Amino acid sequence: MNQDAKDHRVTAALSYVLLLFLVPMTKKSSPFCQFHAKQGIALFVTWIVVSFFAWIPFVGWAAWLSLLVINVMAIVKTLNGESWELPILAKYAKQIKL
Repeated sequence: MNQDAKDHRVTAALSYVLLLFLVPMTKKSSPFCQFHAKQGIALFVTWIVVSFFAWIPFVGWAAWLSLLVINVMAIVKTLNGESWELPILAKYAKQIKL
């Protein structure tokens, strides 16, 4: 784990808690925080989209549960200092300019 990840892992983990992705966005000098802030934005937008379909039995519920699992995994991996790319969403997160 590099020094940037050690110093900013808790702040970066906030990226995956609803609108708190705004906190790591302020750490412009930390590539670790910026990486996770971008992924947090992509995950937040996905949560909004999935919430419109969550009322559909089974399909919506499965999507919601999958996002919840991915969210928890992202928080745990970030707290461990990893730069884990979100499945499917990472390619969109990389396109975000902060």
